[in-house]
Amino acid sequence: MRKQVLGILIMTILCLIIPYIIVPAHASEPTLTEILDHLGFTSIAETDYEKFPPGLYEITLYAEFANFSDKNILSYYEVGTSKHNLIFAGPEGGFEYISPPVTKTILINYKFGFSMLTSDGYRYFTENLRNPDGYQHSKVYRNLNEPHMFLIGFENLYGVEGDRDYQDMVFSLKLYTPPNTIPEVPLGTIVSSLSMLIAFIGFVGFKRFRSQPKQPKL
Repeated sequence: MRKQVLGILIMTILCLIIPYIIVPAHASEPTLTEILDHLGFTSIAETDYEKFPPGLYEITLYAEFANFSDKNILSYYEVGTSKHNLIFAGPEGGFEYISPPVTKTILINYKFGFSMLTSDGYRYFTENLRNPDGYQHSKVYRNLNEPHMFLIGFENLYGVEGDRDYQDMVFSLKLYTPPNTIPEVPLGTIVSSLSMLIAFIGFVGFKRFRSQPKQPKL
């Protein structure tokens, strides 16, 4: 009887104190949208972007709400390859909001995506199909006040079970200008322009021929 009473007493005490002891590590952390709002990005729209076009970009790291933020590594890669180019190494950032933010300018000459390597050895991608657990590990927003800017948040938990806050690494991607390219000109425009040029050359030649003095007949 005493053992039963003692067991009930212990269970009652545990039920009372466990809620105060076991608290999820991310319970007090802001959500990704709250972080973006805090940074001044108040007009945003979520997109389904996984890849980005070539161009000259400014990339700014704003926050890392991750337990091992000093181990996170952000890279970009050419779509269809496994070559990763370092952007931010762990020690460059910091826990929670990064003040001042870290900014780099990078020229990328091909279609690319982003990847984040975490402390547990997993690498996650903006391309969902490349993620080792098959889950979405990034969210991409467009800054409606600046259409050439994307706001991106990464999730570093394998399986994203019980988390999915996508604020373990938060950064922006701002397009300055696309790389120098030869503009595409419709074939019809090319043919029309050539026809006009040939006609002009013919007209000039005819005018010169008519303006030449006639040779007297012998």
